[in-house]
Amino acid sequence: MKIKTALLSLAAAIAISLNPVAAKELTIGMSIDDLRLERWQKDRDIFTKKAEALGAKVLVQSANGDDAAQISQIENMLNKNVDVLVIIPHNGDVLSNVIAEAKKEGVKVLAYDRLINNAEIDYYVSFDNEKVGELQAQAIIEKKPEGNYFLMGGSPVDNNAKLFRKGQMKVLQPLIDSGKIKVVGDQWVDSWLAEKALQIMENALTANKNNIDAVVASNDATAGGAIQALSAQGLSGKVAISGQDADLAAIKRIVDGTQTMTVYKPINNLADKAAEIAVALGKDEKPEPNAKLNNGLKDVDAYLLEPIVVTKENINETVVKDGFHKKEAIYK
Repeated sequence: MKIKTALLSLAAAIAISLNPVAAKELTIGMSIDDLRLERWQKDRDIFTKKAEALGAKVLVQSANGDDAAQISQIENMLNKNVDVLVIIPHNGDVLSNVIAEAKKEGVKVLAYDRLINNAEIDYYVSFDNEKVGELQAQAIIEKKPEGNYFLMGGSPVDNNAKLFRKGQMKVLQPLIDSGKIKVVGDQWVDSWLAEKALQIMENALTANKNNIDAVVASNDATAGGAIQALSAQGLSGKVAISGQDADLAAIKRIVDGTQTMTVYKPINNLADKAAEIAVALGKDEKPEPNAKLNNGLKDVDAYLLEPIVVTKENINETVVKDGFHKKEAIYK
């Protein structure tokens, strides 16, 4: 019996020496841009649940939209010896140095939903963000095929905001060139904040004497701020307006007719996939990509998921069916 126990101990020791990752619990550091936004709260919860089910421990910190805070938090995670960093960047252009530190320490880096530019990241998981912009613009021109358009971009330091705009312009540019659509304003919204969007929309309405037919807003928070301004002028429901993220408040506005559409990105699929990839990276495995994106430094392995348009007509078949929102929460 003693010989058998000794042999088992020896086998375990050999296994640990051959696979040091298996010797300790895998630790993932999740650095989130801003947990004040409903969207990221959902991502955090789903990602953490999945990663823990796969045997990993997850440390989460929110930078509250502050570049310096995010860099400091990532450094703090490195000091806690995380095996993998999962980063939702506030600004995808300022993290190259701290990521270089991570790589020196052998830490794998996964960019979550937003690409990190000019940095040695290992993987990128997101949706097809140009497609998101195309879907937004297409839905608005179906509602308002001509007239005065206001373009409301997202955060100017968010790489995704630029991709959304690129997709929007693929659809809008031919109509702008033909004269059917006139762009009467174009502004970006710092940190995607609704209160900033409200101010921008108020100024746009004043500048254009309320003569705006459509607003291409890049997410639901900015759409909500714009709709507040439109409502104050008696224009809510008369102006077509897009969104993204399928926030509960946005779905309610779609039911009420004040918001035209949103783009639903099945976060369950995104967060689950990201957790699987993060754990695989932590085990020195190579997850199979379905795309590659250049971040200015390298072609990054990526896994991109498909976004879905949500309108009043398909709420039950999309966000309700998936359990993203409960029917009673939407219609009560």
